[in-house]
Amino acid sequence: MIKKRYNNINDFLEDASFKNWCLQTNGTDINFWEFWVANNPDKSTLVNKARDLVLGVSFDTKLVSKEKVAFEWKKLEVKIQSNKKNPKQKVRFLTQFGAVASVLLLISLSFYFLSGTGKVTHRTNYGEILNIKLQDGSDVTLNSNSTLSYYKNESRKVWLSGEAFFQVDKKVATQAKFWVLTDDLSVEVYGTSFNVSTKKKKTDVFLEEGSIWLKLKNGADKKMVPGNYVSYSSKKDLILEDKNIFNPIVKTSWKDGSLLFENLSLEKAMEKIEESYGFSIVFKDDNSKNISITGAVPITNIDICIKAIEKSVDVIIIKKGDSLVISEK
Repeated sequence: MIKKRYNNINDFLEDASFKNWCLQTNGTDINFWEFWVANNPDKSTLVNKARDLVLGVSFDTKLVSKEKVAFEWKKLEVKIQSNKKNPKQKVRFLTQFGAVASVLLLISLSFYFLSGTGKVTHRTNYGEILNIKLQDGSDVTLNSNSTLSYYKNESRKVWLSGEAFFQVDKKVATQAKFWVLTDDLSVEVYGTSFNVSTKKKKTDVFLEEGSIWLKLKNGADKKMVPGNYVSYSSKKDLILEDKNIFNPIVKTSWKDGSLLFENLSLEKAMEKIEESYGFSIVFKDDNSKNISITGAVPITNIDICIKAIEKSVDVIIIKKGDSLVISEK
């Protein structure tokens, strides 16, 4: 039974569903807690502390048990209450508080170093693409202005902000799942190739080959087959798009350093340029917005990109500080 009230660290530590969320072992609990955390920002400090303890003590229960950590916190709470009743003991209490805090810090650090489990984060700047080889053999191509995080000994669970293309190594012997987690949903994978983007306050998933399950934040599940493209917003609790893409390169060409446009309005095309390079887009006239563009442009060199667009359509593009100003010739 999921608790309804979480007022201290013990409330989180004693909840099995919270532990499942921390360890990413149960899809239903993952969806519940992602939603709960997003809607209870005032509890973020408690959540982060409890999560750190769960991740720390769960790697080797022979060293320090969850009960031991909870016990230390309980002792600390008792001392806090005692101090409120007897202000004269303030100096002594602060010393005791420091001792207990030190013990908890040492417990946390000992797990970090003994288990060798640290959080690994990869970040890309605008106009940069990064190829990553995970410990399990899976390959990730991280698009510009994106972040990918995972724990050293748990690289089959990754957190994504931005965009990435995944080629997941299938574990035939163990049938181990691979998880991609975003603010909107979780992608459950066994072995496949797919693209995930979390830009514009939604999550877009395109499946190139294999099969995957989407675990939406509202608790619903959705299976995808090759060619499927799904766009979902947890804030709107709505699937914005659900369709088949007949030319997969349109969704994945960026990983090879280019963007492919197929009969796309210049306004929509420049939105993708904005995502890749970080420039604000300014149109000086409405006619330019509606010009149709077809072709490929590079996403690692803004100057070549501008020339390619100008050559494809009848416009002039000028860089002004952090903006690209577009007008008709």
